[in-house]
Amino acid sequence: MEIIKNKITLIIAFIGLIGGVVWSIQTNFNIEPIILALISLTEIVGYFLLPNPKTQEIIQTKNKNEQNVNVSVNVVTQPTTNSITENQTRKNNIDRDTIIDSMQSKTSILFIDDDKNFNVVRILKDSNWKKVKTTVDIKSLDIPIVKDANIVFVDINGVGKLLNLEFEGLDLALMLKQRYPEKKVIIYSANRNNNSFHKAWDFCDFKLEKNALPYQFQNLVEEYSIELHKSKE
Repeated sequence: MEIIKNKITLIIAFIGLIGGVVWSIQTNFNIEPIILALISLTEIVGYFLLPNPKTQEIIQTKNKNEQNVNVSVNVVTQPTTNSITENQTRKNNIDRDTIIDSMQSKTSILFIDDDKNFNVVRILKDSNWKKVKTTVDIKSLDIPIVKDANIVFVDINGVGKLLNLEFEGLDLALMLKQRYPEKKVIIYSANRNNNSFHKAWDFCDFKLEKNALPYQFQNLVEEYSIELHKSKE
């Protein structure tokens, strides 16, 4: 193609075409001059009809540059999106911690448990939750420590006896949730199979094993405190 597009070749083709035509007439149209004329004509047509190789190279180079620019833009954009997500996550964590700090002196937490040495109570107090109270049992649903509590943890074993409840803590937790639906009532037990069909298991807000990690109790307190904060906004 480069040979066809050469201007010197074009001049030679014109000379060949003219010479071939003259030669054909002089030789009464022998085959050799006709072939020469046809080849020369093909060269001339090819020069004007075929695309310029340099133009093609410029177009190809431009396309490659555009592709490189697109790749560069995509590579740069991705970290920017990730940065926005990371910043938003960091902001959410800061907001969460701020809310928890503000609620530690406002959220009232009550444990109803006959085990006076339950270590979760101490851990919450050590974690700066100011209003954590505990009682071995209650004789009424209307006593101040119950009314004031935002979150109530109830051990299903060994409590509810003062109210003569058949299923002890399960009955007590169910009564508390029915009487105070706005309060968060969590039941916990060392016995997984304790009356599994009792309504309290489904009616209360959450259930835990008594030997669950202290972090699980604390996480519930934090989440419910955030809910309490948002409900008052």
